[in-house]
Amino acid sequence: MFFSTVSFELLPVILTPLTGPFITTFPRVNDPAKVQIVIPVHNRRETTRLCLVHLMTLGVTAWAEVIVVNDGSTDGTAEMISTEHPWVQMLHGDGTLWWTGAIVTGMRTAIQKGADCIVWLNDDTLPDAGTLELLIAEARSGQAICGAVCRGDDDRAIAYGGGTMPNDWPQPVRKIDGQEPLPVQWLHGNLVAIPEPVWRRCGLPDAAPLAHTLADISYTYGAHQLGVPVKLLPRASALAAINDSASYWSWLDPRVNAARLITGLWDKKMWWYAPGVFYFQWHHFRWRALPTLGHHFLKLVLLLPLKILIPARWLRWLNQRRTPR
Repeated sequence: MFFSTVSFELLPVILTPLTGPFITTFPRVNDPAKVQIVIPVHNRRETTRLCLVHLMTLGVTAWAEVIVVNDGSTDGTAEMISTEHPWVQMLHGDGTLWWTGAIVTGMRTAIQKGADCIVWLNDDTLPDAGTLELLIAEARSGQAICGAVCRGDDDRAIAYGGGTMPNDWPQPVRKIDGQEPLPVQWLHGNLVAIPEPVWRRCGLPDAAPLAHTLADISYTYGAHQLGVPVKLLPRASALAAINDSASYWSWLDPRVNAARLITGLWDKKMWWYAPGVFYFQWHHFRWRALPTLGHHFLKLVLLLPLKILIPARWLRWLNQRRTPR
């Protein structure tokens, strides 16, 4: 997701020599209009600049077109793109698109331009050399949704990728053995390739009920339910900024107090945003979702008084013990 202020430094001295010898060994794309990279952005000018410079360093502009959906940024993002990156097609929102609306806006434009493969790319995610080509080639050949393994800028081996749906709730892959494509049930939206047969069969993401959180998981899991292959590619890798915001925090996190738990129920950025959770569960699981929903929100009710009564240092200790690294 892109509504945070996280950024990290580009190291051109390291990246530039890496792109030359390696990128030519990966599948090439001949018609730039056929591959459209959609990047949703909002008030992260420096992060967005870094991403676009990185794509130029990789030579992506020679074989793909880039669509940036600028959702009402007020920090000079639009001016920066227009001045420094005129090769980018920029679409504009009024600040109410959120992640899903921006992705849908970009995908519609990409389809109108004749794309046969669309790539979702968050601006805080930097693909390694050859990653985009691998994703696109695998997506096209297998008519599959393909995602990259994104390591974190905190040295986390797998920060964003994909996973399964045990107990009707997303569980991410924590470890990957081997280099072969890994079948999964859903993908994070940081870096994902979607070929034409998939969006013709599955349509576009539904931005109304899932404006932000769970939208990427819901769309890719819905494709999986329709029989579309969903794959995580270990050889397709990227560096992603860790989004250490309340939208990703555990309920046990001491930074989440009782008031934040309650207001998060109608905050579109929170993973426990109630309308989004109910839609996600009902849309994919129907009546089977009731036990999961009951457990989910019963836990919330029980945590509220504990948040008030238990010292924050105890919750911090519990959160550290349960957080996988």
